[in-house]
Amino acid sequence: MYGNCYTFNGKNNSNLWMSSMPGIKNGEMTSSRLSTVTGARVMVHGQDEPAFMDDGGFNLRPGMETSISMRKEALDRLGGNYGDCTKNGSEVPVENLYRSKYTQQVCIRSCFQENMIKQCGCAYIFYPLPKNAEFCDYRKHNSWGYCYYKLQDAFSSDHLGCFTKCRKPCSVTSYQLSAGYSRWPSVTSQDWIFQMLSRQNNYTINNKRNGVAKLNIFFKELKYKTNSESPSVTMVTLLSNLGSQWSLWFGSSVLSVVEMAELIFDLLVITFLMLLRRFRSRYWSPGRGGRGAQEVASTPASSFPSHFCPHSTSLSSSLPGPAISPALTAPPPAYATLGPCPSPSSLAGAHSSAYTLGKP
Repeated sequence: MYGNCYTFNGKNNSNLWMSSMPGIKNGEMTSSRLSTVTGARVMVHGQDEPAFMDDGGFNLRPGMETSISMRKEALDRLGGNYGDCTKNGSEVPVENLYRSKYTQQVCIRSCFQENMIKQCGCAYIFYPLPKNAEFCDYRKHNSWGYCYYKLQDAFSSDHLGCFTKCRKPCSVTSYQLSAGYSRWPSVTSQDWIFQMLSRQNNYTINNKRNGVAKLNIFFKELKYKTNSESPSVTMVTLLSNLGSQWSLWFGSSVLSVVEMAELIFDLLVITFLMLLRRFRSRYWSPGRGGRGAQEVASTPASSFPSHFCPHSTSLSSSLPGPAISPALTAPPPAYATLGPCPSPSSLAGAHSSAYTLGKP
């Protein structure tokens, strides 16, 4: 489309031109006839990125020396929850036909080529050819031109969805250019320059100044600029803001909050222990309260200890004698439970002797 195309420092070149110092003497110089139009078109791009001359670049005027100083700039976007970008295009539903680094323009052109093959039955000649496809030819595809212009209208209005599918890359490298122009060659040196160009390129220059142009590309300075995105609110800043607002409205610090939390925790523990103690004293302690007496009364005899003698009171009540006053109904301390239980006969004798001694 633009005539002859020359790429310097391409990705597949074995010998790369390196620049260790800035300035016009440490860049690339080109002087040739590069286009079918008067002048040439130049674009500066990365080594692993294809050159799309329609999207970028600038034109060179013939008979002029153009000096371009450039500075590298990098942009790092945040993906995931912070923005809609892709790192390498692996999650984009479009196949990369250029076999190069993912860029948005690469994805858009690959998407257009896929739709061209699906709807028109052939591939556009200025885009890469996918597998199992062929370029459009009027001898095989009579109406591919009409299909192409119709598809181009749908593409421009985003009816194909290419601009929606192709997301921006998270890392972008660009070059900021500054150009300067001057007349070249001068009147005093043009004869010598034309003679040297004829010897080096083996052609004769007939139209003199209108057939040549000179281009100088160099780094303005050996440093680059990086623009990176970062979250406006992180966990650290969130805690800091919360602490500031707390201190402003409540007049306390982190230590006060910790002490308050400790006080609440102590109150909860003490309350739990008191409730637990009350519950145990009410339901688990036999002999306390009416319910405890009922539990003891309802306890079977087999559950008492082996030294408890329940028949002593029954035997004493069955012995003959005068009625015992209500004041003496309370039994004495059960010291006998500390030893073996006495037999019923010994108990009867004890009671009778006691009765005999009490007789006047």
